[in-house]
Amino acid sequence: METLAVVNLLLDVSGVINFIALLCMLIAVIRNRNYLRGFSIVGSFLTFVSIVGFEAAYYLLGNIVGFMFGWATVIFWFLAFVYSLKQKIRSKSQLLEN
Repeated sequence: METLAVVNLLLDVSGVINFIALLCMLIAVIRNRNYLRGFSIVGSFLTFVSIVGFEAAYYLLGNIVGFMFGWATVIFWFLAFVYSLKQKIRSKSQLLEN
């Protein structure tokens, strides 16, 4: 099997596993929204940026499966970043008010 074909197959499998992991995280967040409060702002942002990089690589390799499954992960980590940032701003404004 050609090396690029093996790489694409591994990326397909990894994309599907990542999507399943995302579903598990979504279930946890839906059950308890406080779960997101433990997320780091910087960690969430860096995860979001790195997954966008993976999406670019999927696109450039022509890997449609990984590209399509990856968008859900991009959206989740973007929302996790925004929520974490919003919580941090809210807690700082409450400290300033007191």
